[in-house]
Amino acid sequence: MAYNKLVKKEMPIKLTRKSMLSALIIRSYAKDKNFLSDAMVQKLREHSKHHTAKHMRSMVGKMERGMSFSKAHQETMKKYGK
Repeated sequence: MAYNKLVKKEMPIKLTRKSMLSALIIRSYAKDKNFLSDAMVQKLREHSKHHTAKHMRSMVGKMERGMSFSKAHQETMKKYGK
């Protein structure tokens, strides 16, 4: 056996994909709990794979005030980024 070989330290497994926010968390961002339809929540869940909770919270607030999904996303990206 070669004792001079370095043993690689076991590193924690890094998640390859960010987990999605649950529908419950997304709905909790809205002040009016009946505001988000199931379709909107599903779209926001998919969107949450690529963005932070702060980004998602801001988007839901803007959408609640009447802004479209894409417009809310654009303004949130300007203010908070990813």
